[in-house]
Amino acid sequence: MLKTLAKRRLGCAAAALSLALANTGAWAQTSIEDLFRNSKFDSATLSPNGKFLATTTNIDGRIQLAVAELDTGAVKNVAGYDTLDVTGIRWINDERIAFSIIDRDGDQNSSSSGLYAINRDGTRAAVLMESPSLIRGRMDSANWASEPRWMSMLGRAVNEDPNSILAVGFYPNNDAVLYRVDSLSGKRKEIAFDVKGLASGFVVDQKSRLRVVMITNAEQSHVAVWYREPDAKDWRKLTEHSRFEPAFNVLGFDVDDSTMIVTAPMTEGRWGIFKYDFVTNKPGVLLASDNQVNVDGGLVFSPDMRQMLGIRMQTEPPKTLWFDQSMARLQASVDRAYPGLVNVIYPSNEGVAMLIHSYSSTHPGQYALYHPDKKKLQNLFAARPWIDAKKMAPQLVYDYTARDGLPIMAYLTLPAGREAKALPLIVNVHGGPWARDHYGYNPEVQFLAGLGYAVLQPQFRGSTGFGDVHFKKSFAQWGLAMQDDVTDGVNSLVKQGVADPKRICIMGASYGGYATMMGLVKDPDLYRCGVNLFGVTNLFYISSSGSWGDKAATYALDKTLGDPAKLRDQFNATSPSKHADKIKAPVFMAYGEKDYRVPLVHGEEMRDGLRKNGKVVEYMELEKEEHGIAKEATRYRVYGAIEKFLGTHNPAR
Repeated sequence: MLKTLAKRRLGCAAAALSLALANTGAWAQTSIEDLFRNSKFDSATLSPNGKFLATTTNIDGRIQLAVAELDTGAVKNVAGYDTLDVTGIRWINDERIAFSIIDRDGDQNSSSSGLYAINRDGTRAAVLMESPSLIRGRMDSANWASEPRWMSMLGRAVNEDPNSILAVGFYPNNDAVLYRVDSLSGKRKEIAFDVKGLASGFVVDQKSRLRVVMITNAEQSHVAVWYREPDAKDWRKLTEHSRFEPAFNVLGFDVDDSTMIVTAPMTEGRWGIFKYDFVTNKPGVLLASDNQVNVDGGLVFSPDMRQMLGIRMQTEPPKTLWFDQSMARLQASVDRAYPGLVNVIYPSNEGVAMLIHSYSSTHPGQYALYHPDKKKLQNLFAARPWIDAKKMAPQLVYDYTARDGLPIMAYLTLPAGREAKALPLIVNVHGGPWARDHYGYNPEVQFLAGLGYAVLQPQFRGSTGFGDVHFKKSFAQWGLAMQDDVTDGVNSLVKQGVADPKRICIMGASYGGYATMMGLVKDPDLYRCGVNLFGVTNLFYISSSGSWGDKAATYALDKTLGDPAKLRDQFNATSPSKHADKIKAPVFMAYGEKDYRVPLVHGEEMRDGLRKNGKVVEYMELEKEEHGIAKEATRYRVYGAIEKFLGTHNPAR
């Protein structure tokens, strides 16, 4: 038994844990095409009256919007494009749907998306804000800069106009503007407020009244939180804080519109959810917390906004803390019906069916309806119906301690059909780096486990969601303590005999690609090979506003990555492209031709340095891809090449 295997087991009982560690299941590999093709269904949402289900579905390789009438089963494709994908669907009312589109095949950043609306029968389509990637080519730079970079629906407006929505437009100068938008005509009207400065965010109450505005200073280093009472004109500043040391963040208002809900750090550094105390002017009554992770969002209200029902919590595994006892009883009933799955229930109006999304680390996800009148569950569809959950490898939680005593949580996936002893290991480092891996189905992890590798996903310092101490210990630690955390996780598995010290590779994308290359530089005898996708290789290239675009990014990078003017020697020491001569292991690298976040120069400089020093390197430039792989065909090609590369340089069997 692994001594430091977490006391928490994702979705299974202790007996199942022992079985997983014994690896007595039959090994079966799933094809690259089945693992990496787009989901059949990406998301689903019920209309307020519960009669219609809107979904994003894969049709001929494109993600389109479809609406099903639940009583009859009739399905209609509502919005679809030859070169665009639909995302972010939300009901405005029982007839109208808002959505965004992504231009994955274009020359601009695919993450930039517009805001659109259409009736559920496909009529009365309207452009609320066109995608920048679509308009940039036909507008001069001055006019393009006057348009929002993107727009996000904040909620439905109330009372007199059921077709209007509230939406936030985010502009190139980092100023946010709150609009009331007519979803039929696309006309928008700015909602004014009497607070000076650059707005960065807004919070409205249950009646859609603007109650909180976040104002950023000119240097983008500090944020002030301004508040006003319902229907009042005067604003008062509650707090002003550094971007990296907030006193609290406002989540929303309870149904009485006088109780403000915030998330704030607790004594031990992790975040909890509180009611705000306006008398003491600080977080008051604690509503929810966890001793492992931050609880910092996910308020669940009844659709009529008359009750706050619960809080979504990213625990291990994720769960919903229900304040409403009827919802808590329903959750228990659904969990019994779908054992071993995380079952997310979306409350509905009284008497209306509820949508349930279920998933696990081995199950890509499924949707069902709960009919309260019949007290019955109705299965709808699976996200990836071709995936057999029984052939997937379960994700375990693995805790270890870094060399300086910092606790580190990791995910560990063990290949089926093999004893948990002397396994070939791939440490898979997440991007960001100020992000984290989550519990759930991961095609890349299943790909590696299916090949026969154990997969370690360390949540090294800087990974978000584990408290302020864990986050801040990453500042100016690229290639240093952050890298040591990864190494310490590998060594802990070697020490326990789970990993074969002679068969270890490192792999990752974006920051994970950086950690791959830095791992090969810093610990050249630890790794047998490395796989770098879109990885940073020269820290000087990302430490200026010219690379990342604005003051906010420059401030954030100087604070977290470090100021290159003050840390020149450190940046030189921790830029892998400057140390290609130290790398011993073969390297596979792939970079996107249109990647504006980590431009091709990172890959080209690293590739040329390796070749100059006589190292083994395979290099792919991905046509029209950006910071990630959007196209199915490219995914098949890249992971096919990775499979061959790993088989050559670190065979699993």
